[in-house]
Amino acid sequence: MTPTAASDRLRRLLFLVPYVSKHPGRTVDEVAQAVGCTRNELIEELDLVTLVGHPPFQPDDFVDIYVEDDRVFVQFDQRLSAPPRLTAAEGVALASAAAILEPQKESALSVALQKLERVLPEEAASRYRELTRRLDVGARGADALSELTRAVVEHREIEFDYVGVARGEREQRRVRPIELLSHRGQWYLRAFCLARNGERLFRSDRIASLKLTETTFTPEGDGKAERPVTETGKSVRERVEVTVRFSPALAPYQQERFGDAGRLEGDGSLTVTVPGDSESWLVRWILSFGGEARVVAPEWAIRVVAQAAAASLQSL
Repeated sequence: MTPTAASDRLRRLLFLVPYVSKHPGRTVDEVAQAVGCTRNELIEELDLVTLVGHPPFQPDDFVDIYVEDDRVFVQFDQRLSAPPRLTAAEGVALASAAAILEPQKESALSVALQKLERVLPEEAASRYRELTRRLDVGARGADALSELTRAVVEHREIEFDYVGVARGEREQRRVRPIELLSHRGQWYLRAFCLARNGERLFRSDRIASLKLTETTFTPEGDGKAERPVTETGKSVRERVEVTVRFSPALAPYQQERFGDAGRLEGDGSLTVTVPGDSESWLVRWILSFGGEARVVAPEWAIRVVAQAAAASLQSL
């Protein structure tokens, strides 16, 4: 499933449950039309919603959505019918997630944060207030952030001095910027480094003497040379496929996701084939499993994931 298809499906699922809850007893065709899918696709989505819960995702853990006499109904677990008694840590987690959005005064989100403190049990309220005072969820970057954003939008090559973490020495870099990322309050630039001939992550606060050049580039393949190529050097536009193997620990959950498309190996691992036409998505997806997934073919995919992993470690 491509990232776009996965995103579209997620939107359907998020719309489906509240819609059926608000309009119980609508026919399958009526719900399918509202959701924007075919009848068969809706049945598949209904089957997936029943897997909401804890691994190994027992049906009806939290949501029971079903068809009866060609009409769709939903029932929620009783645990969802009453507000939970949050701990201080859980309240702080919600508050920090909301604070990142910088809600305006008297906005719905701001009011929700005020209600959050009021519903905390008394024994957790004081701890909650203490922890929230210590929160630092500012996602503001270095002074160079605005110029980096401009370089990303305008697809302009940039030059800067980068301060290495090991020896603190400056090294001049010329890169093709791809995107800006924020992680735990720190901004990073993902770019194709012309000196290293590969993708790298750069911490924005270690970038100095930034200069936007007049050289622009076409951001095909994230600004890198087009790949893969034929023996004659002409770029290949056909869709490519990447083979990925999940560890035995993740295999049961990924088999639930990929179904018959996955192949169980003798050691309990699972091998699947996914689209490789979006390199940036592939890299982020593989690294998100924290070493429990690895690319086994083709060679270029193994290489780019390894380079991205190495770049992530270098930026720490």
